Amino acid sequence: MRKRKKAGLAIASISAIALVVGLAACAPQANTTGSFESENMPAEDQFGVVEAAEWAGLYPDQYDTYMKNLENSPQSGKHNYLELYPALNTMYKGYAFALGYDEASSHLYTLESVKNTPRTVKKEQLANCITCKTPQFTALVNADGDEVYKQKFNDLIGDFTEPVSCYNCHTNDPKSLSLPNKYWTNSIGKDIDRIQMSAQVCGQCHNEYYFNPETKATTNPYSGLAGMTPDAILKYYDDMGFTDWTHPETEAKMIKVQHPEFETNYGGKMSPMAKQGYACADCHMGTSVDDTGATFTNHNWTNPTQNPELIESNCSTCHDDITAKVSAIQAQEEERVTAISEKIAKYVGELAAKKGSLDAATLERAQYIQRAAQFYWDFVMVENSEGAHNSELTWSTLDKSEALVDEGLALLA
Repeated sequence: MRKRKKAGLAIASISAIALVVGLAACAPQANTTGSFESENMPAEDQFGVVEAAEWAGLYPDQYDTYMKNLENSPQSGKHNYLELYPALNTMYKGYAFALGYDEASSHLYTLESVKNTPRTVKKEQLANCITCKTPQFTALVNADGDEVYKQKFNDLIGDFTEPVSCYNCHTNDPKSLSLPNKYWTNSIGKDIDRIQMSAQVCGQCHNEYYFNPETKATTNPYSGLAGMTPDAILKYYDDMGFTDWTHPETEAKMIKVQHPEFETNYGGKMSPMAKQGYACADCHMGTSVDDTGATFTNHNWTNPTQNPELIESNCSTCHDDITAKVSAIQAQEEERVTAISEKIAKYVGELAAKKGSLDAATLERAQYIQRAAQFYWDFVMVENSEGAHNSELTWSTLDKSEALVDEGLALLA
């Protein structure tokens, strides 16, 4: 039996968003507000970042739970997706993801992972690949401008020491939430006040992005929430003629989707949980009580179905067996993702074999089918909840992928 994909990710299934009924009785957590007393400010590093360890004495509970993320390590049994989904070796051929594609470890390993992935070891990359891997890079971009993105990956990566940490969500003010990634604030635009900051601080990295062909800057393919749907994003790329790579066997112009958790939850019609006012932190962090009885925000980013305290205190007020419901969604998503990937790989092989015999119009349509079918498939596969964040959108997006590849197979028959 095939192992479950993405089972160990810190950002995994939110509490069965598509199954929510009567959630008005469950109030989300309030956002953190206030400001930090500057006289207690720890020292900043050379980039202007107060590193996580510097806050340990002032916020021991938050720091201790943050350090628990070390358990989700590269050595904790991560999947190799190129082995788990053999079709990816055909689908991603000619792109860096075909060199190596492993299941992500926790946020405390972001620098280690980006340094060691074959995508940067075997292929020279630009510094824009460091986006969201360290707050030090974010601070450097904000200080020196977009020219930083154009620098060579290997020229900069050795300068950074801090993985994802406090600065990413708080800058240097632990009593407030902030959005240091300016490309994100530009992309969400006028809708920035519609969504809780406790969702946006996660969304500023957990989103779909591309590198601007001219500036090489990290950029989102939309402006505002309405443009965050799979259909609108594909149209955005089509209208600008964007491509991540050209498939070497079919010459189709391909797109590689990143990790559209925010778009899946908050784009377009939004997921049921998002409509109820829940934010990422409500399910993936939650609150805990320390030895003195004080309540604090737990900074161990977890799959909520693996958090018994959260299930008991929150989810179970509306759901009888949320874990079983989430597992059912994920099993169905896994089955469909696997089956459609095999169809796409078959289609790529047939297109590669027959492309020389197709007239220009038929070839153009066949190549676009590959581009669009794989885009819709990838949008679901790389979204880390395995369907649980927004199952309705998951099924409709996979339906579009499968319908396209079926059209392509019929076209080539």
